[in-house]
Amino acid sequence: MQLGTGTSHRRLVWVLGGLVIAFLVATGAMFVFPPTDQPQRVDGVLGLNGTFESARAAKAVSLVEQGYARTLLFSVGNSGTACPTVPHVKVVCFVAVPGRTVGEAEFAGAYARRHGWHSMIVVASRAQALRARLIVGRCFHGRLLVVPARVQPAHFPFEVLYEWAALGKALVVDTSC
Repeated sequence: MQLGTGTSHRRLVWVLGGLVIAFLVATGAMFVFPPTDQPQRVDGVLGLNGTFESARAAKAVSLVEQGYARTLLFSVGNSGTACPTVPHVKVVCFVAVPGRTVGEAEFAGAYARRHGWHSMIVVASRAQALRARLIVGRCFHGRLLVVPARVQPAHFPFEVLYEWAALGKALVVDTSC
């Protein structure tokens, strides 16, 4: 009987070890090294709001300043983030309803349809890139590029944990535009 118990424990350790490895690989692929894009000329840039807003704002403004687009859609959220001004660029600041990525995507998709956009860059944090592509892609059907903003490495563990839950919500709750 002892032989079977030891074998069961080893099997359990192997299964748990495999699950941990699968979780770490999935975390790396989806949130640490997600598919992102190089900036290209597009019709507009969407700057998402949220935690670590200054990095996203700086990246979105930098992209339009470099000439990748002539329009910046900038989500100011409820945090009181200031609406940027960029010379020779149309800046449209908005508060998303609902005040989440899905609300930002709905606003951007509607704006893009009204203005005949065929391409857009979304600026998100690296950990949010996969979820941003999924949600914005439900509302905007043109060429969608996701360009990440740099976030301090110390903040990354929090972001990854948040994104696991937020991705689950995007797949189960926020499923339409």
